[in-house]
Amino acid sequence: MANNEFEARLTAALERRTEPVVPADFSARVQAALPTAAPVRPARRMGRIVAGVALAVALVAMLVLAPHIRPSFSSIAFDAELLLLAELAAIASWLALKGREV
Repeated sequence: MANNEFEARLTAALERRTEPVVPADFSARVQAALPTAAPVRPARRMGRIVAGVALAVALVAMLVLAPHIRPSFSSIAFDAELLLLAELAAIASWLALKGREV
């Protein structure tokens, strides 16, 4: 009998549903307990800054090489000028197309 009584009480305890009670000021107390949020720093655009510096350096190098150019593929200054021009085009297209789907 004791075993049946224990099982009946256990079953009754397990089947009993308790409704949770949330105080009205619960969310206000939780928000008050949270630490203040740190200010969000804006994202740095280091790639764009480096690309801009590379553009400026390539442009200055092209201007320095310009008086020494002889339009011939055997001239190193002419070859360097073509290489810098290709670099300028690549960096400019990367800056223009960055963030777009191609």
